[in-house]
Amino acid sequence: MLSWTFVAAMALLAVLPPRLPARLRTLLLTGVSLGAIVLIWHVPVIALLAASLAVHAVAARLPLLPLATRRWVLRGAIAAVVSAFVVLKLELGTTVGFVTTTSVVGFSYFSLKFIQHLVDAGSGRTRDVDLPAFLCVTFFLPTYAAGPIERTDEFARELRENRRGWLERAAALDRIVIGVGKKFLLADPLLGYAEPIMRDPAAAAPAVVLLGVYAFALGLYLDFAGYSDLAIGAARAAGVRVRENFDSPYLSRNIALLWQRWHMSLTSWLRDFVFVPLTRRVLRHTRHPLASQLTGQMVTMVLCGLWHGLSPHFALWGAYNAAGLGVHAAWRSWRGPVPARRTLANDVLATLTTFHFFAFGLILFACDLSQSGRVLQRLLGLFA
Repeated sequence: MLSWTFVAAMALLAVLPPRLPARLRTLLLTGVSLGAIVLIWHVPVIALLAASLAVHAVAARLPLLPLATRRWVLRGAIAAVVSAFVVLKLELGTTVGFVTTTSVVGFSYFSLKFIQHLVDAGSGRTRDVDLPAFLCVTFFLPTYAAGPIERTDEFARELRENRRGWLERAAALDRIVIGVGKKFLLADPLLGYAEPIMRDPAAAAPAVVLLGVYAFALGLYLDFAGYSDLAIGAARAAGVRVRENFDSPYLSRNIALLWQRWHMSLTSWLRDFVFVPLTRRVLRHTRHPLASQLTGQMVTMVLCGLWHGLSPHFALWGAYNAAGLGVHAAWRSWRGPVPARRTLANDVLATLTTFHFFAFGLILFACDLSQSGRVLQRLLGLFA
């Protein structure tokens, strides 16, 4: 992601005058972003622009259609986006580090923006998102490759209403420095330590494999959070405020809180566009709140896994986390309201338990099923 082209493009965005007319500023942000994306990642920009134009055109027509027709058109448009996502993941998938990703950088993120824009357009919430604003949120350089995932209506409002001055832009530099430090000084060494251990666990002692699991869990968080800090800081330097993405998830007392604080723009998207509508639909049929919640959690988390890659280990990673969320939901349903007073010892134990549950689940995220089995088998040597 980081290159001299990226740095030069971000410097150009940062020196755009704050008092430019909103439409001109939006066009310049989009033009510089598109140029940098083509130079850095060599994406098929004509095809992506055509897809963006098609999505915006369909979204603009949706509120004008009769309700029944609108629903069918919306479903067809979403199916087309999902189909394109699946084809790209299956045909263009490459291995980067431990995990599988698509060579069309950014498509996973703006496919979610497409779906969000279409759904919100069907509800009449995107009337103020014109084509320049839509293209800007789709291709905005700081958030293009790794998020945060912006909602199109919120981003368009930000472009129209805010004119952040030079002092506020300069203050964003500390966030950029923090992000670069997390990524290059902490995340890369941790992931570099973990990778050979998890690729060949038989060559390491069980205690070293455990350290590798810890290193991967911490490194993955710092890598994602570092990129998010960099993106948020770079966006603010360009005069645009975007969403926060991480909120110290490893300090959470339970798995539900951890997922509320992990990659928050993604988890909020999944909550709003998968979990809530699905849970409501299941509840109408079952009239059983807990069963509806468990069903929604399982489907949502499996889809979250498959969004990262169309492989069985990603689906199982999602199901593993759904099982943890389900156990927590069932426990809360059985236990009732949270006690008013908590002890420090209980909080520490709950936080450590939550972290270990999530960290061991990341073995499934990092490795395919057979390799995950070998890592877990080696970890069992700690108790032999």
